[in-house]
Amino acid sequence: MNPKAEFKSRTWLQLKNLLAIQMGVLLLWLTSGQATAQTYKVLHSFTGSDGSCPQSHLVLSGTTLYGTTMCGGITNQDWPGGCGTVFKVNTDGSGYTVLKKFNGNDGAYPAAGLVLSGTTLYGTTDYSSVCGTVFKINTDGSGYTVIRSFSYSDGAYPKADLLLSGTTLYGTTDGGGSSDNGTVFSVNTNGSGYTVLKSFTGSATDGSRPFAGLVLSGTTLYGTTMAGGLTNAFWSSGMGTVFKVNTDGSGYAVLKLFSGDNDGAGPYAPLALSGTTLYGTTRCGSASNGPTPYGGTVFKLNTDGSGYTMLMMFPHDQPVAGLVLSGTTLYGAAETGGASWCGTVFQINTDGSGYTVLKSFTGSDGNYPSAELVLSGTTLYGTAFGGGGYPNYGVVFSLSIAPPTLLAPPPSQTAEVGSTVNFKPHIAGDPVLTYEWFFNGTNCISCSQNCNLELTNVQFSQSGSYTVAVTNLFGAVTNSSATLNVIAPVVRRPVPGVKVMGQTGSLLNVDYANSLNPALNWTTLGSVSLTSTSQYYFDVTLPLPTARFYRAWQLGTPSVVPSLNLHYFVPAITLTGNAGDSLRLDYINQFGPTNAWVTLGAITLTNTSQLYFDVSAIGQPPRLYRIVPAP
Repeated sequence: MNPKAEFKSRTWLQLKNLLAIQMGVLLLWLTSGQATAQTYKVLHSFTGSDGSCPQSHLVLSGTTLYGTTMCGGITNQDWPGGCGTVFKVNTDGSGYTVLKKFNGNDGAYPAAGLVLSGTTLYGTTDYSSVCGTVFKINTDGSGYTVIRSFSYSDGAYPKADLLLSGTTLYGTTDGGGSSDNGTVFSVNTNGSGYTVLKSFTGSATDGSRPFAGLVLSGTTLYGTTMAGGLTNAFWSSGMGTVFKVNTDGSGYAVLKLFSGDNDGAGPYAPLALSGTTLYGTTRCGSASNGPTPYGGTVFKLNTDGSGYTMLMMFPHDQPVAGLVLSGTTLYGAAETGGASWCGTVFQINTDGSGYTVLKSFTGSDGNYPSAELVLSGTTLYGTAFGGGGYPNYGVVFSLSIAPPTLLAPPPSQTAEVGSTVNFKPHIAGDPVLTYEWFFNGTNCISCSQNCNLELTNVQFSQSGSYTVAVTNLFGAVTNSSATLNVIAPVVRRPVPGVKVMGQTGSLLNVDYANSLNPALNWTTLGSVSLTSTSQYYFDVTLPLPTARFYRAWQLGTPSVVPSLNLHYFVPAITLTGNAGDSLRLDYINQFGPTNAWVTLGAITLTNTSQLYFDVSAIGQPPRLYRIVPAP
């Protein structure tokens, strides 16, 4: 006789940490929280060999961005940091390609952006074997041609974007000209017809060093000079101007002489034109710093020189990039400032209201954004001069300015009186989102930046619909309502469900031990007379220990060796009433339709209190229960 025939001599399973798992485990649910929206993305991080230090704006064609890096690429003893590149990259960050690596003789330091006509890109290099160039190159990297090489007398060191009108390119040079203070020039796309339209003098009534590109209205060009004009102790070379000049070189006029005190100084960036209004930035000269060289401005000015208005005076930020206008909103970048002092992307309305930082760079994701942005749909594209991955050679980035997107509304749910309920929508959006929750459509019950609505100790009166309106700087989205159904609590608790297996009709004994120490001490839990080959045995011990092991055995030599599986916790619902009462037990999933009750079964009480074990709940979503008197 084998007094204790056990499967492979010892068949036991362990149930751990029972005391740590209370009834609340049945009510835990998988939240659908706020998605981390990919609103800011580094599309490319430069490594040096493929370019470095992009300080120019991008040009977009379809889904391809074209740009330049001032350094990187080919290096030599004259250009240890590299001579710069022309590149392209897709708007999703794929397909980065270097179209041109400058070698110094054919150009170097392309500080400016590109202009696109058909499949031809036009640009400038700040230096070359002489004083800089105007070049063209096809979008596939072929056909590189220098169409103009500068000399001091006709301009030198072009750092600004070109402007294309028909077959004529207009641009500026930072130096050279008759007084070595820079020029405005025009040249045909085939390299012919080069003309100096304006040679700056740097006097108190004129400008000097036109660092930025031009905008065109009719036959009039508008631009800025970063120096010249009025001077002070901090700006001995002048605080800069806004000017206009006709495309034939006539009609030059200074529209604004910056004073550095309360009205800006050092306009490095091109202007944005809307109707008869020019919008621009100055690197320094904000009112908070008086004439000191810190803190820049955003301004507007009529094309006739009237109506100069300061829209924004930065305490420290220095916007050297131009602005892009969409409707009544201006978007720009400051190369310094922000939470990490690595620069920002910002927006401001054309009346000066609504200034908001959309992106504060950290260094690892970019540093010193110094070029105007490109807006396509609801996405801004730009470059940062530094930052990115090691060794911090700059990045190309994208930034979404879209309203929030509702990916999934909070699900409807059923909850018991006294419990805690959480509603959380699945939202994509940035920057800071505001959540306004409404009960039954009109009663605002919460407004905060916390996406989670938590209702504690819920009562029957809180049954109803819950709606959230989510808002960011660019718009709002409202979800379809989620319904809460509050029901009376039903007493239940989780109990270990041990599934014993053996021959039908056999009597299996179930033992437990609370540890597996060398002096193993098994305690009889009970016995099971199998009515089928497998049957549940429920451990209703109170309280349960933190760990428990089980084994099944039987006397004699069974034809089927006993075994067991542990299905962990099974809900045990307490049914009360008079012996002989008939009850119906229904269940509903906590999340989902609030009227989708399912009948588990009808029970006739044999005692005034007994347990019903819902083995069908194993592996299913969290359930709630109701007990209904049967007719």
